[in-house]
Amino acid sequence: MTDQEAIPVAAYLRVSSDDQRDRETIKTQREAIDRFLAQNPHYRLYRYYDDDGLSGTIPMALRPAGGQLIADAKAGKFLKIIVLRASRLGREEVDLLTTYNLFVDLLGIELIGVAESLGDRTIFGFQSIMAGYARRQFLADSARGMDRAAREGRYTGGIVPLGYRVEGRRQTARLMPDETLIWGDWSAAHLVRRIYHWLGVEGKSCRWIANELNLLCVPTVYERDGRGIRDQRTQGIWRPGRIRNLVVNPVFRGVLQFGRRSSRVGGREVISAPVEPLVSDDVWYAAQETLARNRIIPKNSKRTYLLRSVIRCGICGLNYCGSTSNGAAWYRCNGQLVERGPIEGRCNGKSVRGDTIEPLIWSDIERFLRSPGELLDELAIESCGGGQAAVAEAESITLTAAIRDLDQQRKRALDLRIRGHLTPEELETCLGEIASKRTEIERRLVALGPEEDPEEALEVTPDLLAEITRRLDGGLRDEERQEIVRLLVRRITVQTELRDGRKHASAVVEYRFPSVVSTCRGTREGQNYTVARRVLQL
Repeated sequence: MTDQEAIPVAAYLRVSSDDQRDRETIKTQREAIDRFLAQNPHYRLYRYYDDDGLSGTIPMALRPAGGQLIADAKAGKFLKIIVLRASRLGREEVDLLTTYNLFVDLLGIELIGVAESLGDRTIFGFQSIMAGYARRQFLADSARGMDRAAREGRYTGGIVPLGYRVEGRRQTARLMPDETLIWGDWSAAHLVRRIYHWLGVEGKSCRWIANELNLLCVPTVYERDGRGIRDQRTQGIWRPGRIRNLVVNPVFRGVLQFGRRSSRVGGREVISAPVEPLVSDDVWYAAQETLARNRIIPKNSKRTYLLRSVIRCGICGLNYCGSTSNGAAWYRCNGQLVERGPIEGRCNGKSVRGDTIEPLIWSDIERFLRSPGELLDELAIESCGGGQAAVAEAESITLTAAIRDLDQQRKRALDLRIRGHLTPEELETCLGEIASKRTEIERRLVALGPEEDPEEALEVTPDLLAEITRRLDGGLRDEERQEIVRLLVRRITVQTELRDGRKHASAVVEYRFPSVVSTCRGTREGQNYTVARRVLQL
């Protein structure tokens, strides 16, 4: 039979990291298809289409070779497609049946299986179900194995925390204190203990610790190991965020937690196992208390920002932080930093001058303390009706925008994978994080309504109010005024609109005034309070 008489066929090969663990590779698939073609000389191979190291959960059209296979099939370059088995086409039942409909029903191309028959729709449908079941079973078995290893205190992979090293392999792998010298006579374990001592015992801030380590030229773990992020070298300097992320890890007090940062939708069980601690419980918890204090009144701030921790952005949902520019105090959204919050890139939330918003808030608080009835009468309509609707609408707009942005992130991630800029593992991690964020946002959107405020546990007694009112005339320190704001302001949401090419901001202020009126009132542990609202144009 001549080449012109032979039937042109394409061969599709795919293998994922899971398949590679089962020792099935592109090479073994190619060898099996080569033998099949040698036994069937009436077939003429047009070309191989290889998706190496790519998960079968990614739709065929979004795989590099899969997309080309579809394009060539539509161009009529072959009449049949040969695969080892149905699972090479995909792992999800819906995707497999979609692929079958595209090639067989729409394009008239026959699917041929080397290791199993792919004849009719009924058989293929059954094989699709079995492929999906096999994948779910494999993932469940792998998860149970990982959980069992975690309960036994074994090292299960991932980045090794600074101060520890892995001793043993596989069944005997354990985390042990790393006493290897990394700077002078400091070991990695000693460095961690020194950080906890600075923070928990001496009360230093994360920024102070980062500056100290940079001045001493102590290498970071990335610099020491020569690692980077996605093949790019890091700057190799200590940052406050790196110190904070290190200090909150419970592994350093001897509790190794598996799954505490999982991106699995719906969460997963957090498994704890003992390891040798680097610091005592007392020092670890003292460090957490220092972190909490510094979040309220940071040690490196020369100015007390009255609204710190109560003002947030209506676009991305992140808190506003205090900053100084040309001698003036400003509140700006933390989302103005790249890759923060639920939206990608920089947030467009408008910055607000402190001398604009702070006097307005403090004026309301002082009026309440001196003559609560007068202020509450003024805010009554907003408290019982329009204010709540405004807050709910603002929250809904924020969450809906975040969902749209996540959808765009998902499309861009898939596009980066198609172009070869992301590995399969990076893509799966990225899609998992996006799905987890979307699920949480959708849950908040569905449950949107009056939410319980955890800060309402702060009890404001009549005696405390009387004492605060008495001290108004004598003057209050900035720190005291800030604490009063935290007691009486539930939150401030800054909404930003773009009109005529300029940003315009308004603020929805929600006050939490205790035991004053009999309507629009909530109760928490026997204490009555009123949530009163005001909308400010800034």
